[in-house]
Amino acid sequence: MTRRFGHPFLLIVIAIGLVVLPVATSFAGTSAASYHWARKRSHFTLQVGDDLSHNWNRLFRRTLSDWNKNDTVTLDKARGRTDPKKCQRVTGRVEVCNSQYGTGTGWLGLTRLYFDQSGHIEAATVQLNDSFLNASGSKYDSDAARRHTMCHELGHTVGLEHVDTRSCMNNSQKAVFNNLKPIHRDFRELRRNYDHRDDETTVSSASVTSEDVLVPTSLPAKPTGPDATETVTVQTLDDGREVVTFITWAKD
Repeated sequence: MTRRFGHPFLLIVIAIGLVVLPVATSFAGTSAASYHWARKRSHFTLQVGDDLSHNWNRLFRRTLSDWNKNDTVTLDKARGRTDPKKCQRVTGRVEVCNSQYGTGTGWLGLTRLYFDQSGHIEAATVQLNDSFLNASGSKYDSDAARRHTMCHELGHTVGLEHVDTRSCMNNSQKAVFNNLKPIHRDFRELRRNYDHRDDETTVSSASVTSEDVLVPTSLPAKPTGPDATETVTVQTLDDGREVVTFITWAKD
């Protein structure tokens, strides 16, 4: 299924935490589960760039192994091609980064999905916030929280959305410390999302370079109150492209 949008390019941003208030803007769909990479085969390999510091490498390999138990997409660890602090897109693949992005951001992990003119994902970035996940005294400074966050964000890069199951795609606070890997239901959802073949491919196996792309200069303020639920904000960039933001916050 090809998804078409009102603007020539769409960038979707997904983050881990509690979520924000909506901005009233019309756009086609908010469900990440309807988005996919274009490819001509039923099974495909997606390169995942390792822009991580050494303390993340063990969890990165384990998380890739957990996701690769599915029969739809193989996530192939590749050499990183971006500055982790900027975590810029590289066309045709995923870049996974970590850095001290700041506690003021409020988020644990941030995923950006970049779309082509046909509505297919053509690049993705994942940012893991060490200001929470590797900070002494933070309740998120644990292998469980780090493993959940990485697993959750990688699931978004292949088009999966939040769920209310034992999966790492569950974004509740309890899940952050207990749901550490995907489950068979996630693999079935992947199979459904990619149960067709496209006429084009946005997945690259060739050598590609980073591209300078406009991204949001700021994210919405962290909501107050214990009952915040996931919503969506939409931002139009200076060049007319849109950014759809799904965000969840680290809980105080």
